[in-house]
Amino acid sequence: MRFALVDGTKTDPQPGLRGTCPSCESAMIAKCGRVVAWHWAHKSSRHCDRWWESETDWHREWKARFPRAWREVVHVDDRTGERHFADVKTAANLVVEFQHSPIKPEERRVREAFYKEMIWIVDGTRGLDKSYFFLDSSQEPVVRKPLGYAIRWWSRSRLLHNWYESRVPVFFDFREDTLWRLGQFNPETKIAVVYPVPVELVVEDCMHGRAIRAVYTEQGEAKAISEKNGGSRSDPK
Repeated sequence: MRFALVDGTKTDPQPGLRGTCPSCESAMIAKCGRVVAWHWAHKSSRHCDRWWESETDWHREWKARFPRAWREVVHVDDRTGERHFADVKTAANLVVEFQHSPIKPEERRVREAFYKEMIWIVDGTRGLDKSYFFLDSSQEPVVRKPLGYAIRWWSRSRLLHNWYESRVPVFFDFREDTLWRLGQFNPETKIAVVYPVPVELVVEDCMHGRAIRAVYTEQGEAKAISEKNGGSRSDPK
C-alpha cells in the first residue's frame, strides 16, 4: 500500500515509520528497501483486503494522475459493512480500478456489484496481448459515432473474453496516449469493436465528475461527445 495513517494523517512510507491501516486499523510497517518501491505492509502477514494486488509502477503512475485524497480510499457497503480499498474514488463517488493481474469473471462481477459506479482500466501489456490486439485491426473505422475499429482476436489469451460482459466501462491501456474502450465482442467469431479515447480525456472527465467522453469523426473532423457512465457496453452513446 502507498499510504497508512500516522497520527490520523494519510502518510507516505518513510524508514522506521509506524502507522495503522485505514481499513482494519491494524499496525503497519514502512518497507523502504533499495529494490522494491517504498510501501506500507501489514505487520501481520495477511492483508485485510482480499481484492488487493501487489502494486506495480503501472499502478503508481496511474494513481499519481489523481489527487492524493482520492487514492486508496476505503469504500464501505452501508448495508453489510464490507470494506475494500478503491484504487481511486473521486469526489463524484466514481471508483476507478486499475487491473494488472488476470481476474476471473466471477470476481469481476462481484467487484462491479460492490462499487456500482466505476470504470476499469486494464493493463493490456501482459504477455503478447498488445501485439495481438493490433495484429488484425481495421485501418478504417467501422463506426464513426463514436469512432470505433474492428479487431479479430487471434490470441489464446482470455483478455477480451473475460471483460466483454462487464456492465461498466472497460478501457485497455497499452502504455500509450490512447486507451481503448471495449465495446462489442463476439466470442464465437472473436471479432470485437474497440473505441479509442485519449488518456487525458478520461482523466480530465473523471477529475471534473463528468461522463467520460467518446471520440467520433464527422466531415473529417475529430470531435468529442459525452457518453453516460455505466451505459450499454455494446453500444456506447
